[in-house]
Amino acid sequence: MTPSRAILLTGASSGTGLSSGTGRAAALRLHRAGLPVYATARNVEALEELAAEGVTTMRLDVTDEKSMIEAVERITAEHGAVGTLINNAAYSLNGTIGETPMEEVRRQFETNVFGLSRLTQLVLPGMREQGAGRIVLMSSIFGQFATPGRGYYQATKHALEAIGDSLRHEVAGAGIKVVLIEPSPILGGFVPTSVADLGMTEEQNAGVYRDFWEYFVDWHEAYRDTPRPSGRGRIAVRADAVAKVIERAATAPNPRIRYRIGMPSRLLPRMRLTMGDRFFERFVRLFFPIP
Repeated sequence: MTPSRAILLTGASSGTGLSSGTGRAAALRLHRAGLPVYATARNVEALEELAAEGVTTMRLDVTDEKSMIEAVERITAEHGAVGTLINNAAYSLNGTIGETPMEEVRRQFETNVFGLSRLTQLVLPGMREQGAGRIVLMSSIFGQFATPGRGYYQATKHALEAIGDSLRHEVAGAGIKVVLIEPSPILGGFVPTSVADLGMTEEQNAGVYRDFWEYFVDWHEAYRDTPRPSGRGRIAVRADAVAKVIERAATAPNPRIRYRIGMPSRLLPRMRLTMGDRFFERFVRLFFPIP
């Protein structure tokens, strides 16, 4: 059978959030390249702009098994299989390791890891049957190291690194390629304007970490999406640049194992190897907000 060209993209809404800007931009790029794109989100109304551009849109919630099955079944009926799955849906949980309620931690992993894993399981049989396919996992620079305040979110990105590396070996014999994308901080991707924007309880905001969270908010101001970002914002990347790499990862005949986007994502792994863990930890303490 002729391999499917259909692309299933999660997290494509145009609202605010870590994955939304890149998801929307990637859907448009792939659609304009002539590929059949199925752009999905929990709230299909948030996909109206994409639908107006001619992109096929669907509701898909990675925490809702029924919606995932329905999406895969529709694409399979129309194209024979999902040709490429771009796992982009995610959100960032803010909170310290010791103070974040476990129900919030479970919800973070349910969206960023477990839902992604289940959707991957659902598309693999069709890919195996056609002898081809591609899985693209949206990791992060923070899949390479971690900082205070978002450790559980960063743990989900570390998990994707392991899942991607393991899966790549498991499905290579079936003609399926697995790609990890590790963007540097994205302009506008996560820029709180107040401690209240962090979505935490008053108890989490209070106590020994109050000053830390206030500095955390101020520190991220550099990553606001402006025509001419200043300071650290100048080495961040824009959603359109990430979308361009997603297109390459989805369409290149022989894609890279990892695409590291932006100078920080390319440089920091080498720095860690060269400096060693203790000196790299000093760098983290100097550069990032620390309690």
